[in-house]
Amino acid sequence: MTVKADKVFDYFKEICKIPHGSGNTEMIEEYCLDFARKHNLKAVKDAGRNVIIYADGTKGYENSEPVIIQGHFDMVCEKTTACKKDMSKDGIDLIIENDWITADGTTLGGDDGIALAYIFALLDLDDIPHPPIEALLTRDEETGMYGAKDLEADLLKGKKVINIDSEEEGILTVSCAGGARANTEFNLDLIDTPYTAAYKISIDGLKGGHSGVDIDKHRINGIKLLGRLLTKLTGSFDLGIAEVNGGGKMNVIPKTASAVVCVNSENGTALSSAVKDFETALLQECRRIEPDVKIDIAPCALPEKCFDKASAEKLAFILFNVLDGIIEMSPDISTLVQTSVNLGVLETDGGTVKTEHLSRSNAADGLNIVSEQLTSFVNFLGGKITIVNDYPAWEYRENSPLRDAMVRVYEEMYGKKPVIAAIHAGLECGIFAEKIADADMVSFGPDIENVHTPNERMSIASVERGWDYLLRVLAELK
Repeated sequence: MTVKADKVFDYFKEICKIPHGSGNTEMIEEYCLDFARKHNLKAVKDAGRNVIIYADGTKGYENSEPVIIQGHFDMVCEKTTACKKDMSKDGIDLIIENDWITADGTTLGGDDGIALAYIFALLDLDDIPHPPIEALLTRDEETGMYGAKDLEADLLKGKKVINIDSEEEGILTVSCAGGARANTEFNLDLIDTPYTAAYKISIDGLKGGHSGVDIDKHRINGIKLLGRLLTKLTGSFDLGIAEVNGGGKMNVIPKTASAVVCVNSENGTALSSAVKDFETALLQECRRIEPDVKIDIAPCALPEKCFDKASAEKLAFILFNVLDGIIEMSPDISTLVQTSVNLGVLETDGGTVKTEHLSRSNAADGLNIVSEQLTSFVNFLGGKITIVNDYPAWEYRENSPLRDAMVRVYEEMYGKKPVIAAIHAGLECGIFAEKIADADMVSFGPDIENVHTPNERMSIASVERGWDYLLRVLAELK
């Protein structure tokens, strides 16, 4: 059975026209409900603003067990510094280059627009054999899995859940990390600026990436790099710091960061030279991992206020020494990161510096330890910390008829077994495991690279194979 994927791509293009960044999903919610109305399908929006669309089983499958097919309808909105698009209002401009679909200057939203495209194409076609379908489309997965957390699970009858939120073909994900978020605040001493010159230091050109699936690639965190640089500068100069900013999303490795620093005019040339020397040494150090990193320094308007020298040194210490990156590798799977934390957001609000962190672990104790370490660090330095919005890990299920069926179909199609994997990233399956009794879940998806960055791209051929695979799996679940 091979069904052309034309409708999949048609729906993906439609989805890309609709702004649907996290926290801005009202239009895509209405699109989902309107799709159901046009196709005479029952649909509900639950208290969590998730949309569930119901479709009967086709001939011969009327009495089969329902299957939940699930994806989230929000995307991470990131763009290049040169892109002027307002992603809260504008759609995405698609580019096709050979086998790849990319976006012009922005994230593509293949994560997780392709799930919606698969689901809409499936429900639009009336000649595909499948059991009763409960299409579960969830809100704001990227920023905290809010839709999944507020899901009214009694609206669902199915126990088998096919999650379409993985980004590597040939891998069936059967376990994922849990996560916890931490927000911190440090109140520092502002003084009238005693200096005579100010400079803006800007870090750019880093790769960034998904703070879960890309954390093992050892990419440089822009905020941590800023902390390293500021530590060097505060140790060498009488320096005030007026402002620090970096990152933008808690679940994205920061690729940019900046600081406004103040010195006396006679030290301006030496300061600029020190920054450029740091950049030169950095490029030599990380030429294989981050060959495009840039650190610029330029004069700027002298701010009225800045943090005093002691506060500047403390701020540099915080950014340089706070936990970030891989904390522990799995003792069971040598290639799996078990516990990590990402410093994703840095901002200045008057005399307060705020940070946001996302920790992940495939073990509950790992999350607890990271939270305790962050809390100890922040409290020792006189800051405030709030641990919020944790979500559970999805543990491996020994007996999984759904996994067995999906493995069997993959072997029949490709003559080899798929990879059965655990990932160091959060999937809504962890929450579904708590909400849906005896849930049997597998996550899959086509090849999507560089998610959560403007370099995101999705393989056309892989989408087509994934479509064919999904249909064959559904036919198997009679």
